[in-house]
Formats: sequence, structure tokens, C-alpha cells
Amino acid sequence: MSKEKLIEQGEKFLKLGKYDRAIKEFEKLLSEDPTDMRTKLKIADICVKKKDISSALKLYQEVADQYAENSFHLKAIAIYKTILKLAPTVVEVNKKLGDLYHKVGLDQDAMNQYYIVATYYDGKGVAKEAMEVRQKIVAIDPFNTTGRIRLAELMQAEGKTEDSLHEYERAAEIMAQKKDREGLIEVYEKMLYFKPDNPEMLVKLCQIYFEKREFKRALRRLEAAPSEVKKNLEVNELWAEALLEDRQVDASRKKFKELYEMSLEAQEAWRAARLYSRILREFSDDRDYLKELEEIQKNVGVKHETRVVPHYRQDFERTEMIDLNKDPAKKK
Repeated sequence: MSKEKLIEQGEKFLKLGKYDRAIKEFEKLLSEDPTDMRTKLKIADICVKKKDISSALKLYQEVADQYAENSFHLKAIAIYKTILKLAPTVVEVNKKLGDLYHKVGLDQDAMNQYYIVATYYDGKGVAKEAMEVRQKIVAIDPFNTTGRIRLAELMQAEGKTEDSLHEYERAAEIMAQKKDREGLIEVYEKMLYFKPDNPEMLVKLCQIYFEKREFKRALRRLEAAPSEVKKNLEVNELWAEALLEDRQVDASRKKFKELYEMSLEAQEAWRAARLYSRILREFSDDRDYLKELEEIQKNVGVKHETRVVPHYRQDFERTEMIDLNKDPAKKK
């Protein structure tokens, strides 16, 4: 029987609602040419009509995969979308659809599909597969800090600590450009959890707390630092300032003294000079304290120049001076 006759017979049975007979006629066509995707789609459509969804999905999948393999991306996309209408929870199709959308330049559509897949894997606790999808999301949108942080968390879960830290660092760079202080706090806190022996990161975090005038949070972080980090001079300088801003004056005085001695012993005369000027601005009324500092300098044997700059404390309200010789009620 000719191809045209088989098609005519198949269509006749289809109109009569004799789906099994119609499928047999179209299957004869397919047996003669297994690469005939249009006929395979026709059979899949008839399977849907007869409520044989599993058979329809199998055929649609075969056709869509073949189209994708042959670079007929738009045709493959259309069929994958049909599959999802019949079976919305087949995440492998969402993933393939996302890949195809990306190939044809529809990146936002690709992202939407990847988010569906990532959410599914997150819910299943499948870290490796979720990580692969998150990498695709970040590749499409490098400035997506939320996606990058989630990727970093998954990498950490998979034991990829260095890769995880790299993603956190990249997220921090982007947030710094955007001046996203809250986001930076989250990232630095996460990084310090995994790498607490990083004084530079601790300093960056505490500087943000200073900007937000959250000195108690800075102090909690400083006090919880590992012993080696507590030897860092920049860390101690922030610590002394945080104590002072938190009005723990005695503790601050003690910390400045310790830091001053540490700076001299480290031969950092420039830092010692700056600290001494700072101390003079805050504690110049305590002559005994200043004598102790002079003794420390003498014992260590490192000299420095002292320059005192006028200082206004941020936590004090500045007021304008009033000229009492002028009567504010008089008009000029």
C-alpha cells in the first residue's frame, strides 16, 4: 500500500474515533521510515486522544531529543513544552528545555527552567545535581549574587571548600560594587564560618558593622576570633575603637595600650605614631596612663613622631557656637 493510502486510511480511522486502528496504519508508515518524525508525532497525538499518556510521552521524548540532536532547537522546544503540559513534574525535561532556551538566546526563559530544576533538587537534597544547575544559572547571570551564594553553599556541602570560597569572594566583590552592606555581612559571616583564621575578612566585616554603628556585633565577632587572628594589629585596632564607641572606656584604654606595645615591638613606628595621637585625643587627661605608654616606648626602643589632629567623636552631637554679643531678636 502506498504512503498516501496509508495516511488516508489512518486519517479515516482517526475521524471515526478508532484510535487503535489509526495508530496501526501510521505505524506501518513508521516501519518503512523510522526517521519520519512527523509520523511519530502523529502517533503521539493519537495516544493523547486515547488517554495513553505514557506512550505519548515516550514518543514525544524521542522526537524532541532527535530534533535537539539535529539542532532543530525551536521544534524541540515546542515538543518539550508539550511534554511538560502532560507531565509537569518531569524535571529532566525542564533541564533540557533550559539548555535549549540558552542556545537560542532566550536566557530569561532558560533561567526560569533552571530555577524549577534547582528548587526540585534542593527539595530532594541532591546537592551534586543542584550544584550543576546552579553553575548554569551563574554562567548565564554572573551578577546574580543570590544564585552564586547558593552555589557556594552547595559546593561547601560537597566538600569543595576552595571553590566555595571563590564563589563567596566573587559574590562579595559584586555586592561591594552595589554597596549592598547587608548582603556583604551575610557573605563575610559565611566565609568566616568556614575560614575563621582570615583576619582580612574579619576586618572587612567589622568595618561594615562600624559603618552601621553596630559596635556590639563587631565586638562579638572580634572576641570570637581564633587566637592567631587576635594577634593581628588591624584586628586589634578595630577592637580598641569598637570598645571606645561602645563606651567601654577602661577596656578600650587597656586595648589601646596593648596595641601600642604590639606596634612598637613589630617595628611599625608609623602605626605606633598614629595610635599615640589617637590615644592623646581620647585619654590626654590621664597622665599616669600616658606615662605608662612613654615607659613602653622607652623599653622597646622605637621612637616615633606624634601628630595630634583635632577629633570629633561621631557619637557626640556637634553644636554651633553662639555669639553672646549679638542679640538674635534684633534685625539687621
